[in-house]
Amino acid sequence: MALWSRPYLVNVHVLKETIPSFWVNLLVFTFILLMARFMSLTDLVIGKGVELKAIARVFVLILPKMLSMSIPMAALLATITTFLRLSADSELTVLKASGVSLSQLLPPVLIFGVTAALITGVFNVWLTPLANIQFRTETMALAKARADLAIKEQVFVREFPGLTIYVGHLPLRSESMANIVINDRRSPGENTLVVAQTGLLDIDMARQTLLLRLRNGVIDRMFDNRQSVDSIFFDTYELKISPGPEFDDSEGILSLSRSERPTGELRPLAAKFLKEGRETAYRIYLLEWHRRWSFPVVALLMALIGMPLGASFRAKGRNFGLMIGLIVFVLYYAFFSLGWTVGESGRVPPLFAIWTPTLVMALLVLWLILGLNKVQPIDLSLVFSRWWRQRKRRQAV
Repeated sequence: MALWSRPYLVNVHVLKETIPSFWVNLLVFTFILLMARFMSLTDLVIGKGVELKAIARVFVLILPKMLSMSIPMAALLATITTFLRLSADSELTVLKASGVSLSQLLPPVLIFGVTAALITGVFNVWLTPLANIQFRTETMALAKARADLAIKEQVFVREFPGLTIYVGHLPLRSESMANIVINDRRSPGENTLVVAQTGLLDIDMARQTLLLRLRNGVIDRMFDNRQSVDSIFFDTYELKISPGPEFDDSEGILSLSRSERPTGELRPLAAKFLKEGRETAYRIYLLEWHRRWSFPVVALLMALIGMPLGASFRAKGRNFGLMIGLIVFVLYYAFFSLGWTVGESGRVPPLFAIWTPTLVMALLVLWLILGLNKVQPIDLSLVFSRWWRQRKRRQAV
């Protein structure tokens, strides 16, 4: 019995073609997205001696965010390449001749798209905020490890922006330091010199801030607009090396950023900010809430739009499918970025700012699918050769 004699066998065939392509594309795009982080973290392993296990934990925590972006792209490219191959090998033509319309191939693509949307939703709505919180804790631990390794005895350390740190004595196998001199130039128009007898590098876990806990010293503040020097003697002093994340000014405790907030907290917080008159925070948190729910829908639409796009061409080779996928993906995210910008500025409500690009793509998908059975595969080599002959004729005339 021929493969094309039963439509469900064709659907299984399409699904078997799509899934392996999806996994390959997912690995490629996730690796590309991770490379940017990899280059910055490699220096910690090679140059700073940070354990490879710590770097591996950071990569695992980055994965949910990377996957929420790479899954829609992989879904788009998987369906495009599948139908490009079916078109290039004339299998779509055989299907039509056998009485199987292209619309009958929609169920496997729809199943694949819904699955991609559900997976994207799990990562984008639930796992990514949890991973972001743990990621910040891990990166703070890496920052402390890097600072421990950077600070050396009787060496001027300039690893930290705006700070120059000198430690006169650093005992082996001890975290305590002695005879510490710090030049702090981080405040505009102010130059601060801190001298302390002893100190300890630590992390304030409540505020996720890397700091130096200094004891028995003096702080000399010199200002550009006056000649005098303010001197303050202290028994204990905490000098922040890194500013830490977002803080609530009223409570003075750690406030999670929007990317770390559970999805269920975003809308109540947005409403709270609106009542307090903090309209920018209100818009940003509401934009984030809509973004998290829109990405799963985008993953479904990306999978669906790949079917008519792939069936419309008879080009051989993976590069052409990659080119089409990148064009579609870049156009969507350019439109999405524009929507986010105008939504953040308050020119349009967050609902319209985030969902308008998705709605435009949904209408495009619907239009392409409605005209699916009318699609005639285009051979780009024939199109180019015709254009070249016409050009030669015009030049001859």
